[in-house]
Amino acid sequence: MNPFDVIATDLDGTFLTDDKQVPELNARAVRVAAGRGIPTIYASGRPVRWFGVLDALAETHGWAVAANGAVTVDLFNRRVVHARTMDPALVAEVAAEIRRALPTAGFAVEYLREWGAEPHYLHPDRGQLRAPVAELLEREPVVKFLVVDPATPTDELAAVVAELTDERLTVTFSHVSTAGMLELSAAGVSKALALAELLDDLAVPASRLVAFGDMPNDLPMLGLAGQGYAMPRSHPSVIAAGYPVVGDNNDAGVGRTILRLLGEPVAD
Repeated sequence: MNPFDVIATDLDGTFLTDDKQVPELNARAVRVAAGRGIPTIYASGRPVRWFGVLDALAETHGWAVAANGAVTVDLFNRRVVHARTMDPALVAEVAAEIRRALPTAGFAVEYLREWGAEPHYLHPDRGQLRAPVAELLEREPVVKFLVVDPATPTDELAAVVAELTDERLTVTFSHVSTAGMLELSAAGVSKALALAELLDDLAVPASRLVAFGDMPNDLPMLGLAGQGYAMPRSHPSVIAAGYPVVGDNNDAGVGRTILRLLGEPVAD
């Protein structure tokens, strides 16, 4: 009997190296797991369009959880299965409240296949569409709302925005910087929500899930799993949760742990 039935792993800072590549040992580990009937679900804050880094693992990643759980994707068939969109009127209301409290904040939106940002958004080279936030929210359904404030560090920004939203939206982040960036989703949306739905479809109890992560947006997923694992450079909130710490992402810590749990050789 396998020691677990499903693997869930974050990507950046966890399954991928710092230069956004898949270590060979990680690739081998999920292929070995797939050969034993254990699927891997890749759960990330990344938008759908950024999952191409996994194309070489087509035989192992039948599913992906994108945008922190807002989008569930059948990667093999490149088909969106679920999209949990945001209420544009509510997002506009929250954006106005954030701007009153943090005048230097900028906003961007993630749609299913592309994204847009305000003209003064902090990362001007990354957005295809530039428009005021009201126009962005009216254009098409939004799955994630981004808040960046060059004057407020991430953890401080998260505290301010969480108080303002008062649980009307989910507030999380996957990157820490002096210029804080937050990722907002519809209330209740998380990687754990999307994973629970997939586990139900697979008829696998959460107790048979192992999960790997490093940032606050991973905490619900780690809490759902029968066994969660943290990365050594995880955010302090993840370390404080007390999960066992695996090896560094640049040394294929996820793959080494999977192979060890499966009783497979871990030689590079």
